Amino acid sequence: MNRAEFLQRFALSSRPEVNWQSHPLKPSAVLVALQEQDNGLHFVLTRRPAHMRQHAHQICFAGGRHERADVDLLATALREAEEELGIHAQQIEIIGDLPTQPVLSRSLIHPYIGILPSDLMFQPDPGEVAEILRVPLVTLLNHEHYYTQRVKRLLYHELVFIPYQGQLIWGATAAIIRRLADQIFPERQHLVRQLPDL
Repeated sequence: MNRAEFLQRFALSSRPEVNWQSHPLKPSAVLVALQEQDNGLHFVLTRRPAHMRQHAHQICFAGGRHERADVDLLATALREAEEELGIHAQQIEIIGDLPTQPVLSRSLIHPYIGILPSDLMFQPDPGEVAEILRVPLVTLLNHEHYYTQRVKRLLYHELVFIPYQGQLIWGATAAIIRRLADQIFPERQHLVRQLPDL
């Protein structure tokens, strides 16, 4: 899927409605970064280093908690993208946002979608990023690749798992990707596979 096709589908489709129970969660934000390559748009994901206290080794989007100096949550996402990937706000075309997503670390994530120049070079911070992964958009927006599992004891009641080349994208990152897939391809939601309840 190229940039023009994605933008058309995103603009013409309805945003999924998600309502969370009220919890005292700390606001945070991530940049759902997309970069066009020769074979279409790719997600830009990061793998967290092993030494991190939370989410070690996990595949995720660049992001973090809101700080007082951030004028809003979009500023949080842009600041975190600069700190983690070495990219600047003026290099990112923000096209919209997605529904919020709570995480077990007691944060409420606000995802913002941004398109990066195809020739943009990253300068990752090794203290926060062990690896940068570029994954084709069409691969991760395929509902046939998703597994969901109902869980009663969490802030949210469903876990999402997306296997990819022997790796596993799960948790908030997978849930955010699934919300985008639901918006772009609502007719394919029935293809998601359900695991036994926990």
